[in-house]
Amino acid sequence: MLTAECLLLFVALSQQISAQLCPSQCTCSWAPARCPPGVPLLLDGCGCCKICARRLGEPCNKIYLCDQTQELVCDYSTSKDGGRSGTCNYNDGDSCDVDGKVYQDGETFQPSCKLQCKCEDGGVTCVPLCSEDVQLPTPTCPFPRRVTVSGKCCPQWRCDGHPSSLETEGLTQTAPINCPEWNTEWGACSALCGMGISSRVTNQNPYCRLESQHRLCMVRPCGAPSAATGITACKPTLVSSHPIRWETQDCISIRTFWPTFCGSCGRRHCVPYQTVNELVAFQCTAGLRMKLMMFIVSCVC
Repeated sequence: MLTAECLLLFVALSQQISAQLCPSQCTCSWAPARCPPGVPLLLDGCGCCKICARRLGEPCNKIYLCDQTQELVCDYSTSKDGGRSGTCNYNDGDSCDVDGKVYQDGETFQPSCKLQCKCEDGGVTCVPLCSEDVQLPTPTCPFPRRVTVSGKCCPQWRCDGHPSSLETEGLTQTAPINCPEWNTEWGACSALCGMGISSRVTNQNPYCRLESQHRLCMVRPCGAPSAATGITACKPTLVSSHPIRWETQDCISIRTFWPTFCGSCGRRHCVPYQTVNELVAFQCTAGLRMKLMMFIVSCVC
């Protein structure tokens, strides 16, 4: 963390460098600068003349400034002249720090054999690599249990007939009389675009046992305008411009919907803030299926 003394020294050095680069009097061309499409005009670092903002990869310094509408900053880390000049680059704030290791924006990594994660706009989205299926008791398998198998990352279901602790204590596996509802929060959608899956843990089942519950989700359709295009307007929520049918694997929803999706704010993707669940009827290859679907009410950036 910068101390007050270091901060004052940094400001003093910046002012000294700017003073050395700036002319004593402003002398600007009478003709305004002609910038490439999408590149804004701005005052130079001396506050004298209108110049074209420097773009990604272009040289920059205290006078020739980077395009802030693209969230570019002048990166002096590779400077070879004592920090007088640098290169326009994206802010390092989009990198991700996970357990002390820094991952760059867009980088995919596995923090464990059970998860695959991706750094995206400073946030981390993870997809489970192990199946989260739940096996409920059946007459042929009254006491299913998940066990760790040597040499395998993901736990495996076993049905070896051994009674559970409830059976050992003389209790039965019938539905409990008193089962206070307990749920975790719904997890993030497994896909940044297109159809994904969101999960939570709940005890709302006939045996009052903790199990994973899944719902289909779509934060935004793939092919929608990306937050990386440099659009500065913040649009947290966007309503579909046309009715759509939900599609997943070999299933398609029977009716159409006008869903709400999450937009972007600058280069940052917005994420769902308020959601509701609804059972949706799907026509699948194997017949009619009812699937739990997440619907977005509002988003936050």
